[in-house]
Amino acid sequence: MPGARTTLAEDCAAARAVIPTLADRSSELLARVRVPEAASPLPGWTAGDVAVHLGLACTAYAAAVIGDSGFLESIPVPAPRADVGEHIADLNALTLTRSTLADRQAAPARVRTAAETIVAATAGREPAEPCHIPWFGELHLSTVLGLFLSETLLHTLDVARASRQKWPIPPGTARLILSLVFPELMPRTVHRERAAKLDAAVRLHVRGGVTIGVEVDRGEVRTVRNPGPGRTDCHISVDPVGFLLAASGRASQNRQIALGRMVPYGRKPWLAPRIAGLFYYP
Repeated sequence: MPGARTTLAEDCAAARAVIPTLADRSSELLARVRVPEAASPLPGWTAGDVAVHLGLACTAYAAAVIGDSGFLESIPVPAPRADVGEHIADLNALTLTRSTLADRQAAPARVRTAAETIVAATAGREPAEPCHIPWFGELHLSTVLGLFLSETLLHTLDVARASRQKWPIPPGTARLILSLVFPELMPRTVHRERAAKLDAAVRLHVRGGVTIGVEVDRGEVRTVRNPGPGRTDCHISVDPVGFLLAASGRASQNRQIALGRMVPYGRKPWLAPRIAGLFYYP
């Protein structure tokens, strides 16, 4: 059940085209928040906290793309942990303890400015060009573009839910996030203990988009974007919006399966839930 085989360069170009409109929509929604103290869907975070985080995260990714080491070095980075997910959680908590009312008020403008910067700075550049992110290390430029989309799309959704605003998720944007972010980050965001006893080859087919080959070999995870023929124990056909929401913890995986938005098939379809539980979303 293959998807549309777009190239990485084509997906980067599509992301650059989407970012300005997405940032404008996000900024407008953030500016309409009337009760920043309202609880968000993220445990312990208010709508205002999420807005602050989004503004700073977008600025950080734009800084990485233009090589602004000064801004990146100003971000407080906690002591590293073996688990990248725990390290990022520490980073987020530390950043919020230092945020101010001015940071909250600046969030809409920061999202817009960062979007303008990242679009202008990525014109004509190669998708595989390295960018340094303090909490991830070296990432491909394509992955940073995808993370910018992901932060903006998903955290604006968090604010929208907290402030009872509508925030529709375009399937095309969800497809781009899965294509640009997942292949490089999945091996870095694996729960090693869960993967230690698993030997599996899985193909994740994003409807209308990329296919991601995932090989798990006793704790080691490798991914291939649009793989060729080879061993496959389990195929999973996924709706891009449903899968992105489930993978990021913003929707029930069981509900997505019940609605037909995540459909396993092949020799070992029972592997699908185990594969889905191997990764955390950054």
